[in-house]
Amino acid sequence: MRHYWALVLILIATCVLALSPEDYYPMSIGNSWTMEDSSESGISTMTTTVIGTEMFMGYETWLISSSGASGVDTMYYQFRPDGLYGLNFADTSYIMELLFMPSSFDIGDSWIVFSQDSSWIEGGMDYEQNLTYTNTALVMEDVTVPAGIFTDCLKMSMEGSITTLVTLAGDTMYYGRSSFGNHSWMAEDIGTVKSLGWNFNGTDTSWSSSELIDYSVSNISEDIRKPNNAAIHTWPNPFNSACRIATPAGAEVEIFDVTGRLVETLQASEEIVRSWTPSADVPGGVYLVRATVGEKKITSKVLLVK
Repeated sequence: MRHYWALVLILIATCVLALSPEDYYPMSIGNSWTMEDSSESGISTMTTTVIGTEMFMGYETWLISSSGASGVDTMYYQFRPDGLYGLNFADTSYIMELLFMPSSFDIGDSWIVFSQDSSWIEGGMDYEQNLTYTNTALVMEDVTVPAGIFTDCLKMSMEGSITTLVTLAGDTMYYGRSSFGNHSWMAEDIGTVKSLGWNFNGTDTSWSSSELIDYSVSNISEDIRKPNNAAIHTWPNPFNSACRIATPAGAEVEIFDVTGRLVETLQASEEIVRSWTPSADVPGGVYLVRATVGEKKITSKVLLVK
């Protein structure tokens, strides 16, 4: 009997801990999310909207439109019995089916999002290429972004790699490998609220980040505390070209390096949100942002990645 109740408790715990994609991808026509993205090319804004549904490949398919500085793109999502898939039309004859989340998973689980082996002959040489994406559910964390404070966010890690081998008559002419990935934080019933991406090719690494600044999601009960207007909020953080700094109105903002040296001053302004674009000679590292309003001083840290 003792073993019976132990088994029951294990089964209950498993049911409680199990996560599902429906919790983190709220699909309803009109739902929208606006993210502010930062990369080496600067800061831009991207708005993603659920614009409709249609039947495709035997499944109800959600059409998601993303618009920003780079143009408009459409992604297709399907909730299938084994999980949530995204469809990427590589060309008119081939569809990449990406398993974003299995139908049920727990913290610590990993799964293959997409894997493909290709081979072809070109210029008399043999080419072999492998492309692999893997997702892992890491941990639950609280996240603060411009859109608010989100508790118990699911932190996901996606890692991908491309390896290419070129041979001629059995001799290796070229071998190369590039890797990429991101960490993303997803709030239940909201979706992605933050992401930090990286791309490594040879000796070069580039970074990008994205934070939720506004959203409209229907049929949910919200209990989200907005960032304290008596505090500093900096986003994206880390950043590598420019960042936004939100402070109380009328604040003078000073930026110091870790040695206490004053790097830059943003004069007092009634604007709540201002930008800091470090000059090219400012090295990467941790910086202290200090806002002064009258006799009150508040501080925060920001990480510049170069």
